[in-house]
Amino acid sequence: MPQIKLYGYATSPYVRKTGCFLYYKGIDFTHVPVNPLKPNATIGHTNGTQVPVLEVDGEWRRESSDHARWLDELFPEKPLYPLEHKEKIDEIDRWISGTYLTSLFRVAIDGPFDRQFISRAWRLAAIVNADTPLPLPVRLIWPLGLRRAKFIQHMAQHMDLTESFEDMQVRIFSELVAHIGDGPYMGGLDQPTMLDFAVFPQMVFGYLFGLQESLIAAMDPTVKAWLKRVSDHLPENPTLAADKMQVHSLAEALA
Repeated sequence: MPQIKLYGYATSPYVRKTGCFLYYKGIDFTHVPVNPLKPNATIGHTNGTQVPVLEVDGEWRRESSDHARWLDELFPEKPLYPLEHKEKIDEIDRWISGTYLTSLFRVAIDGPFDRQFISRAWRLAAIVNADTPLPLPVRLIWPLGLRRAKFIQHMAQHMDLTESFEDMQVRIFSELVAHIGDGPYMGGLDQPTMLDFAVFPQMVFGYLFGLQESLIAAMDPTVKAWLKRVSDHLPENPTLAADKMQVHSLAEALA
């Protein structure tokens, strides 16, 4: 059996995305947590700090969308990127990568620096700490660290910050519902693909791990039905975050 490792932070949407690719295909793999303070200690062999890094028998690649195509080459069963739907998948994947996933960082760029933001940032620090212990002072200043992080500032360069945070949320959610359409899976496809597994873990992460008290996305009937269908293909905790940090059950939210 090939030796497969997925390097990255459980708090990274791109790492969670690749993790769901592996879970869906039923591939045994080892998640190797990366300490954000000492990334070179675990991914120094890549000559960079970017995650996720997927390694198969010593060969490694970055870029989560590329991981789907690479995994299909190595493990053709249950394709993530069926070539007969290449054009549609490429189109929606561009939206996911260029709009949906980058929008997840908007609150850290110019959202209100209030009690709710600080509480969520501390919770994220606790989730990271569960895998790679962080000094207490680092955890305490995590909210400020998020605002100043280089990758956050990089994301800001790819956003229209003249659009309000609230308007952006409404627009992107509306676009997501349109991409799901009549389903059963994104793009109107009959089987889940890389598209579904790129979005799903991001929508449930905050609820499962205590960053929000309810699964807000499930209030929309189209999204709730889609979440149920995709969840059937994944474990109860599809996020790579430590099980001991999970505070809510997805099954209860989707009942």
